Amino acid sequence: MKHHQPLVLVAAALILALGFLLPLAAPACSTFKLQHGNELIYGHNLNANGIDVPGLVFVNKRGVFKTGRSWSQLSGRSHANTSPLAWISRFGSVTFNTFGKDLPDGGMNEAGLYIWEMGLGNAEVVYPRNSSLPKLNQMQWMQYILDNSSTVDEAVRCASAIEIDGWGWHFFVGDDAGRCASIDFDAGRVVVHQGAAMPVPGLFNTLYAREVELARYFLGFGGAYEPRLDDPRVPRYVKTAIMLKEYDASRDAVAYGFQVLKNLTVTEAPDWSVLFDVRRRVVHFKTSLNPQVKHFAIADLDFANTAPALILDIDIREGGDVGARFAPFNCAAMAGFIAALPLPAPFWEMGGLRKEELVERLATHTAFAQEAAHQPFAGRWQAKPGKPGEKPGWEIRLFCKGDAVFGEISGPEKLAERTALEHIRLAGGKLAFTFKSRGAGNLMEARADIGPAMMTMELWGLEDPVGRFELFRQPPDLP
Repeated sequence: MKHHQPLVLVAAALILALGFLLPLAAPACSTFKLQHGNELIYGHNLNANGIDVPGLVFVNKRGVFKTGRSWSQLSGRSHANTSPLAWISRFGSVTFNTFGKDLPDGGMNEAGLYIWEMGLGNAEVVYPRNSSLPKLNQMQWMQYILDNSSTVDEAVRCASAIEIDGWGWHFFVGDDAGRCASIDFDAGRVVVHQGAAMPVPGLFNTLYAREVELARYFLGFGGAYEPRLDDPRVPRYVKTAIMLKEYDASRDAVAYGFQVLKNLTVTEAPDWSVLFDVRRRVVHFKTSLNPQVKHFAIADLDFANTAPALILDIDIREGGDVGARFAPFNCAAMAGFIAALPLPAPFWEMGGLRKEELVERLATHTAFAQEAAHQPFAGRWQAKPGKPGEKPGWEIRLFCKGDAVFGEISGPEKLAERTALEHIRLAGGKLAFTFKSRGAGNLMEARADIGPAMMTMELWGLEDPVGRFELFRQPPDLP
């Protein structure tokens, strides 16, 4: 660390790119979309200005049960602002994290949905408060979106459906179709710019509306100032607009994307530069410590929940294809990584915990979901017979191996005889899954509301509804 000041001054200078406390530095993070013809690139610079930010690349699996945490719950001794949110991930994802599993700085899921944060001053960001909404810290909120959403519209809805806490961030989201949006939190309101209201597909360390205001002083935006790319006084928003407009389709899109990120540098080489090539499903990245470009193919990753999440140190020295270098995640290694972060004491103690306690919470918070007592959906659910003497109808078995969720279904008329469930997802107490009927192998889709003792399931065939059924939780000691 380059400076030390009293707690009040240090806390006021929170570096919001990753929450790092550095009193004189300012974050200089950038995100943009480059789209031309069949090319679609999302790029990001993380720059905390003053340190080389450590990080891990995560491969997060689909079909994993997760429980929510607010930041005050994670970091405080009183466990205040407890989150009741629980879900089963619909999509696998690739994320870049510093503070632990499911606490990303940004990433993209297998459906092609991208999200990344940019830091703002805490005075500029006021998250809406609504005690009736479920709560998540701002990092896990991003993971929730990647776990459950495939479009920008779905991601934007999450901004108003969950109460977020943590330090001041705003967000850029983009999807596989190239639709994108900025999500700001201004004076307790969710402010979204997209479509015509987002003329430049980029986001930086200023509210989007303010970027639009400043751009009006420059040529091409209605003003008179010359917007030179080598002039540090020109807003990155304006530079991004120029570079996206000047892209020549004959140039390699990834190479041009890295050139855009280089031209968006403010005072020093970015800590991380990351590009997601959406069409080819390839991730490219480099760091200030190891500037050789690395890459890996998302198509080569296994997002099935039959194996644990994978991690890779972002500062790996070797360049080129690093897809084979991922290793299984474990909480002990995560704790060691977090404990070594170059953060001053005030960060660790801001919620009243000792450093060792906060490190333990950050590293192990996902283990909560692996305990059977916290898996309310798990067990055997059975419909009552329609008539006396008939065998029970539909039966669903849901079970976990660690936090990985699996299931089977059996039913009448051989529609399903102990058939494995697929695409299992859970959000807001609503369960959904698919399976194939025995014999014909027709696709069946189910959606259910789960309560403590009863599940109400609506079942569809390929085109027509099959019916609505009530299934009751069976005691665990019954066969």
